[in-house]
Amino acid sequence: MAAQSLPVACQADVQPGEPMTDVLGDTMSVPSRLGVTAGVEDGEFRLQLRPQAPVLRHGAVRASVIAFMIDVAAGIVIDDEPDAWLLTSDMSVRMRPLAAPDWVGTRSAILRRGRRSATAVVDVVDEAGHPVATGAIGFARVPRRDTDPPKPPMPPERISSMFSAANVLTRPLREEVGLTVLDPTAGTVQMEVTADLRNPAGTLQGAMVALVAEVAAEELASTRFDLPAVVVDLDLRYLAQTGAGPVRTRSELLGDGPQAPIRVEIFDVSSDRLTTLVYARTAVIPT
Repeated sequence: MAAQSLPVACQADVQPGEPMTDVLGDTMSVPSRLGVTAGVEDGEFRLQLRPQAPVLRHGAVRASVIAFMIDVAAGIVIDDEPDAWLLTSDMSVRMRPLAAPDWVGTRSAILRRGRRSATAVVDVVDEAGHPVATGAIGFARVPRRDTDPPKPPMPPERISSMFSAANVLTRPLREEVGLTVLDPTAGTVQMEVTADLRNPAGTLQGAMVALVAEVAAEELASTRFDLPAVVVDLDLRYLAQTGAGPVRTRSELLGDGPQAPIRVEIFDVSSDRLTTLVYARTAVIPT
């Protein structure tokens, strides 16, 4: 989820994984309207967010929004090879169960940068430097073919100009994307794959994939246990790109209580293909 645009012609050759192609080229896309901004500070590319109501769930920042920040903050730095495309292969997000601070920002560290894969850790902190969330993310590299379009240079300074807090969401995120709850007790939700939810490669943007799983898990936990459940843990494994859609979830509670893990499988209904495997955990935000 982040840097250069993967040509549509390559899509059949880059699975598994979500393309590191989630540059916000369309300023009206939903991910571009989360309120996230970017800049280079002390030589490090960083993302910032002043959380507003549309990206909150019971007062906490949505896990999918944190996932977006983690993915972009790490991916833009790692995606530095002009002859290779970068794919997000997996991501783990861990959040403290707390109300949203006035400001959050990223701090990144690359743990491994190999020829075929890379791994990074991204911490999300508040203005005082206190931890809000942390994430580990893995990427895979796929060589660019001679028949592919050129991969344009995309330095962090240029990426920074693509982020803006000027045109933010005015409705809750799950309403903005048109997500439909089919069976809350079973954690079954569905979402159409529309143009404003796709990345430049034409597939469902990675943070939107995370949102589908997040809503499935929060609905299951909230309805079964009559609690204001908020997802605080997400483990995503991107298996295949999303086609025409819509996407639909199949969920299972792996335990007996509200803090038991939840397995969420996301399918592309148009092909009946499993695209993403997710494990989630919920909590209640202290008041």
